Parts: sequence; C-alpha cells; structure tokens
Amino acid sequence: MKIQKAFLKNRMSKTLYNYPQNTKAGDKDFKISFSVSALEEENAEEFGGETLSSYHLLLEGRGKYDYRDGRSLEAKLLDIHSCEEGENLKVTGEGRLFHMTMDGGVRGFIRILKPEQMLSMRIGEGVGDCVMAFLGIDGGFRLEVDGEAVNCDRDEAVFIEMKNREFGQLKLWPEQPGMTIVSANSVMLSPYDFGKYIGVRFLERGDGTCKARLDVRPEHMNPIGTVHGGCLFTLADAACGIAASSTGGICTTVNSNIQFLNAAFYPKYLTAEVKPKKIGHKLRDFQVEIRDDKERLICTVDFVFYSLQK
Repeated sequence: MKIQKAFLKNRMSKTLYNYPQNTKAGDKDFKISFSVSALEEENAEEFGGETLSSYHLLLEGRGKYDYRDGRSLEAKLLDIHSCEEGENLKVTGEGRLFHMTMDGGVRGFIRILKPEQMLSMRIGEGVGDCVMAFLGIDGGFRLEVDGEAVNCDRDEAVFIEMKNREFGQLKLWPEQPGMTIVSANSVMLSPYDFGKYIGVRFLERGDGTCKARLDVRPEHMNPIGTVHGGCLFTLADAACGIAASSTGGICTTVNSNIQFLNAAFYPKYLTAEVKPKKIGHKLRDFQVEIRDDKERLICTVDFVFYSLQK
C-alpha cells in the first residue's frame, strides 16, 4: 500500500497522479491519471479515444460539455460526467475541472460523499491493482488505512495505491458533519473482464446507474437463432456490477433473477439500462432492462448486492 498527497490550490492545469508512476497520457503503458484543468472559453480541453474513458467534475466556475455526437450539456458544480470508450469530449468554460482518465482494462467511478460522522469501508480488489483518490471540497478530513494516517486540508487530495489482492480497512473523519468529499476509485481489471471480452461497451455511468451496449455477433447466438440467455445475463451482470460498485465499497451479488419476455431474433445490438430500486446500508437492489435495436423489451433482471462497507 502507498499513500501520497497532492495540492489543488493554484489555478494551473496539472497532473496530480499517474499510475503506473512516471507515465503520461499517450505512453504505451499509460493506465490511469488524475488531473486538474484550468478551463478557458477559447481553448477547449479535449478527452476521449478508442480505449480511453474518463470522469469529469467541475470544482468551481462554470463550463460546458460538447460531445462528438452533438450532445451539449451544462457543467454544473460537482455534477459528474463521463466520457466512455470511443467517445470524444470537449470542455470549455471558466473555472477548474477535476478528471480521471482510464485506459485499457481499467474501470472506475467518482462519487460525492457527505459523511455525518466517521466513515469506514473495506478497500482493495481481488483481481488487480487499484487506486483511490479523496478530495476535500469545503473542508478537510483525516484518513487512515490500517493504522497509516494522513491529514488532508481543503483543496488537497490524497491518493491510495493498493496492489492486487491487497486489502485494508479505511477510516475517514470529516472536519465537519455533512461536508463534501469527492471519492474516486479505479481498478485494473484486465485480463479479468469477461463482459468486455464478449463485447460489452458502457454508454453512461452514474451514481447507482449504468447503461451498456452489446453489438451482437454470431458467437452470441444459440442454435435456434436467438441471442443466448447466458449472453443476456452477462450483459445485465456487467452493467449492474458497475452500478453497484458506484454506490461505494466492495459489493458482491447475493441473488439474481432473470425474466425472458421476448426472444431476441438476430438483433443488431442490445442495450442494458440499470436503475436502483433501493440502496440500503448493506443490501442494494437493482433492476436491469435489456432492449433490442427496435426498443423491444427482451428481458428484465433483478439483482441484490451485499456491501462489505461498514
């Protein structure tokens, strides 16, 4: 385990943290980067690429997100926006933008925490190295992992790096109840990403939500000419796993149930959309709807996840 701090106080654009260290965007082995950008109206910050995905969070000021497909969204303070693999995004405005950029087999998310008291969670991954970041927005906090502690003032960030199958207990004490803390988490999944192996591509990710797409190939079909039920479940499971993880802590599936409503005869693609039903302290319920390229509802899948976060 490794812990280090970075300062966000000046308005210059800079990289805060790279993993692996001493790499930069464009390097062959570039995997993940946390950065802050000073936005300008005339010069757009550009993100995206075939293997890149990123999350963006406006820390102060105002801004606008322009996607290659023509979407244009207002950047509001502390609203989280994603740029998925294969997309391109331009950001303009006036203020500061925090973003994490991931390459290849890396999955991650950003959450907004408002703890009223000490927060405790189990951290680490069993399938790859992981990196976590915590930022104090309107106050400071104290963070401790297995006895190693660090104090973080407002407008500072703490980064925690953990190796594959290294686990720890994280405790976080806010300077004042209900203050805003940004939590970002990433894990190096490759080659442990079955969903990506069969072709699942994420379209949108949010706090407890996810939308994913699978372009149907011949190997996804069964002998009677419909998409195999196991393929449908994998699409739902991959999307719901992202949604569950975004709610915080390490989550594991404890129950799932799939209802096949219509046969998927040779669709061009399938889209899965995850919506939370109830996010409890320990149990988190979701429903996934899978539709074909004609918007016909193919199946619904219910999931119950258990959170190992205290």
